[in-house]
Amino acid sequence: MKVLIIALFVVFFFTACDEKPKNPVSEYGNSLTDAYKKGQQAGETANLDAVRKAVQAYYAQNGRYPQSLDEIKGSIGSEMDMSKYSYDPQTGTVNLKGN
Repeated sequence: MKVLIIALFVVFFFTACDEKPKNPVSEYGNSLTDAYKKGQQAGETANLDAVRKAVQAYYAQNGRYPQSLDEIKGSIGSEMDMSKYSYDPQTGTVNLKGN
């Protein structure tokens, strides 16, 4: 009987200690990292939309799509990095590279 009680005590002791307490610093850090990534994605989406609209505006004014995104750089801001985008001058399609 004593062996059974000791065995149960040992089993309960080891199974009760499985869950480790959460580290509040890492939890907060993960939240900040996630928020930063979401902000970056929102910014990329907004910039892509601006480039697409500038291409359409160029087409409306000139009757053709720009040969490269450099032709519309002045209308959307020269600080925007156009190397992030793939562009098809035949169709006016703009996408983020890698998508």
